[in-house]
Amino acid sequence: MEVLRSPIRELGVYEEIEKSLKKKEKILLSGCIDSQKIHMMDGIGAPYKKRLILTYSDQRMREIYEDMRTYDKQVKMYPAKDLIFFEADIRGNQLLTERMKTMRHMIESEHSTVVTTFSALMTPQIPLKIVKKNMISMKKGDNFELTKLSEKLTVLGYEKVYQVEGPGQFSVRGDILDIFDLTEENPYRIDFWGDEIENIRSFDCLSQRSVEPLEEIQIYPATEMIITDSLLSDGMDNIQKDAEKQEKYFREKHMSEEAGRIKRRKIYTMKSSSLEIRVIWSPTSAISLTVWIPFCKPLQRRRPSSIWMSLPM
Repeated sequence: MEVLRSPIRELGVYEEIEKSLKKKEKILLSGCIDSQKIHMMDGIGAPYKKRLILTYSDQRMREIYEDMRTYDKQVKMYPAKDLIFFEADIRGNQLLTERMKTMRHMIESEHSTVVTTFSALMTPQIPLKIVKKNMISMKKGDNFELTKLSEKLTVLGYEKVYQVEGPGQFSVRGDILDIFDLTEENPYRIDFWGDEIENIRSFDCLSQRSVEPLEEIQIYPATEMIITDSLLSDGMDNIQKDAEKQEKYFREKHMSEEAGRIKRRKIYTMKSSSLEIRVIWSPTSAISLTVWIPFCKPLQRRRPSSIWMSLPM
């Protein structure tokens, strides 16, 4: 790479650019064709451990990514969510897989180059510290209770199936746990002796044959919406606080009828091992029955999601 970068450093303007960057000043370069732009980006950004390249569209992002691989083989793409079809999973989990692989690369690698778009950064992002906090680290000799581990995997967005066939799935057969990490090329097979991990190995989905034995693995989340019990509880507490605040506002504005409707609403909670139902109910016929259900049950959905239903009283 130094052979490719040395011509950039020989340019007279390079020293001025370097000084401006050290002072954290904004710089604007013009007069470069597309191939020269990528070369210049790599040459100027070489001293930095973390590099972010922003562009205007997914197509242009992929073009820059392909060109950038000439200079940096570890470059990653961070595509934008498809706001229309992402939740409907029209394209499977391809977008989510690319995004999670990039997050993993940023967490594990000291040096990283990421190519993304403005639209990708305009949507709320899951902090990397949340991803790291919810990773599951497993190694031979560790102890896990399979039932609780299955629940944890479901919360992390993994789908429980009879046999693992694709990324984002896991299955439990006796004392054997198969799991296909969203960021890996092959799934893992973990053998338990009671609650203790006896063996870990990767295997081929089609042939079911082992690929290689492993001592330790990291399981990354398969969703960007990690819903924990504490998050659910905090969310409902916030809703109740907002309701009390709104009721107070209505009373200060002498809007007794509106304040009364909010006060008459009651929140009931029903919990089980796999889902939680919150019911906001009022005896007034004008108020709807609202049920909020975050599905975490295996075999139902690939990622935890929410369904809001409004039923007339």
